[in-house]
Order: sequence, then C-alpha cells, then structure tokens
Amino acid sequence: MPLLRISSTKLMLLLVCMFASATQSETIQIGMSVPLSGNASGIGQSYKSGVELAIKQLNKEGGIQGQEVQLLIKDDKYEPERTVLNTRQFIIENKALALFAYTGTPTSSAILPLLQHYQIPYIAPFTGASLLRKSEYNFIYHLRAGYDEETQSQVDYLQPTPETRVGLLLQADEFGASVEQGYLKALQLKGVKPVVTARFQRNSTAIEAGVSELIKAGAEMVFMVGTYNPLAEAIIFGRRKGYRPVYATVSFAGLQQLSAFLDKEDKVMATMVVPKPTDTSWIVVREYQRLMIQQATDPLSDIGLEGFIAGTILGQALKLCVLPIERSCLLEKLRQQTTVYDFPLLFDPIKQQASQQVFRVKVTDRGVEDLK
Repeated sequence: MPLLRISSTKLMLLLVCMFASATQSETIQIGMSVPLSGNASGIGQSYKSGVELAIKQLNKEGGIQGQEVQLLIKDDKYEPERTVLNTRQFIIENKALALFAYTGTPTSSAILPLLQHYQIPYIAPFTGASLLRKSEYNFIYHLRAGYDEETQSQVDYLQPTPETRVGLLLQADEFGASVEQGYLKALQLKGVKPVVTARFQRNSTAIEAGVSELIKAGAEMVFMVGTYNPLAEAIIFGRRKGYRPVYATVSFAGLQQLSAFLDKEDKVMATMVVPKPTDTSWIVVREYQRLMIQQATDPLSDIGLEGFIAGTILGQALKLCVLPIERSCLLEKLRQQTTVYDFPLLFDPIKQQASQQVFRVKVTDRGVEDLK
C-alpha cells in the first residue's frame, strides 16, 4: 500500500507538471511597449487598436496551429527609460518570442543595445528613422516606408526654390534629428537652405519660443517634426499672432488627432505610409473597416490601419513556421511576404524595410483629405 501511495503521488506530480507545461506553451507571447498615456497617447492607442484588431481575428480563426498569440502590452509614456524597463521584462521575465509594434524613434533607439545583445526580433516599430535601417540590424523588420522617403515626397510636392524662406520646427531628440536629416537632404537637392531651425522638448507643449523664432525669421514654409499636441500648439500660437505659413509633417505626428485642432484657414500638407483608412478601393482598407465595425469603437485612422497591417503580416509569418516557433524562422518568413491583402511589399535587406509606399495628403479641420 505505501508503494501504491508513493506511485500515486508521483503520478499526480507528473500530471501537474505536464498541465503546467502545456499551459505555458498554449500561447505565443509577443512584447509590445507603446505610449498609452501622455502627449503621444493618441498615437499609441491608435496603433495598439489596429494591432489588436488583427490579432483578435487571428486567434478567432484558430491562432497558430491551435496556439493563441498573446500580446504583452505595457505603457511607456513615450519615454525611453520606461521603454527599456518594459523591454527587459519582456525579454528576461516573460521570455517573449519577439518585440512588436513599439512606437517612436527615441524609444527604439534606447533599446537598441538590448536588441543587439539578445538578437530578439523587433518587428514593425512605428518609426521611419534611418538610424534603425541598417543592413547589420537583421533582427529588425520594418514594415513602413522611412522618413527619408516621406521627406523627399513632401519637398518634391511643395517645390521650394532657393528664394523660399524655409523653416524647421523639430522635436529635440533622435526623432527630430532623423527627420531633420531627411528634410535637409531633400532641400539640398533643390538648392534650399533653411533660414531658421527651432527645437522643442519631447512630451512638452512649451513651443511658443520656437514659433517666435519662425515668425522672426519670416519662414513661409515650415517643416514640422513632433507629435500632434505640440504641433497643434505651434499652429494655434502662430494663428493667434497672425502667422499662417504652409506647414508639412510626417506620418508619425498623428494626422487624425492633429486635424481636430485646425481651422479652415490652416494649410497643412503631410505624408502617410498606408492608404487613407476611408479609401475603399483597397481590399486591405475594406477588411480593416469591416473588422472595426464588428470589434472596435475607435475611429478609423491611418495609424490604426498601419497597426492592422502589421498585426496581419505577423500572423501570416507565424503561420508558416512549425512549433515551437524559432525566432530565425519568424524573421525569415516575414521577409518573404509580398502582400498584406493588396498592400504590396518588397523587402529591402539594406534598410530592413518591406514597404516603400508613401501617400501625400492634406490635413484640414475636416480630417485627412486627398491632395488635388
């Protein structure tokens, strides 16, 4: 009898261990650090909403060979220090398969040493910075076009001449510096040199001094780099001073959020890296809208659509790997993807970038509209 009791105890322990092991392997864990509070929260919330839309649909359809994809989501407030802490937890404590859909250049730059050390896949970060687009960074997979493509497209459209008084208004960090280099290269091709460069601090709306510099220099065309809150403050402050130049900004700004602060006289040109979320000539937009109606209450946005495309391509790549999924397989299958619905992809191993698509728009008090 004692022998039987010992055997039963061992059997119970074995079953418990097997159950615990099975539970741990039933999900594929992906780490995601985004700004869910603070001045960039609208950007982070929109990107998160689009990503979750795709992942929920993936899991609803059976996940990855029966395993659910679990997003481990943490708020970083668009602060590099907090992003580093979140990333350490994902890698060391959670043993995440990959890091996914992070938001921002300064935050991404801050975790680069961790990425290099652990060689963990860093997938579809919401940044177009060239400093993260290098051939040796083969652990990064960029979905979106870069800021170099966006800035070149804006300058090509606006056609400044050497006589145009061009000003730059820049967030004073890696984001601002990266986009600044893109603008300077594009302007140099036109023989244009900015008459003034003003800067402001990240996560701050204290921007009056910078706008005053633009006004004093007589800048008639202003290229802005920042998130929607400080950029809106800049436009509003200038408006109060009777200052109404032509503005231009990149996709990271949060164009739908920015439009809420504009009036009908403001002139803002921008670029996006996905189609307009209302352009139903695209199959990917129609699918995004269909799922948004079913699952979400957030408004349509280009950032949300980009998140949806990112989540969808992650699922496409995961499905092509055998369990247990290896990080090398995930990166390999991501690079092989050529479409998300009808959104075209062609992976560039030099820039670690899949899409080269840039769309020109104008931002008005009515929303984001086509340029005519």
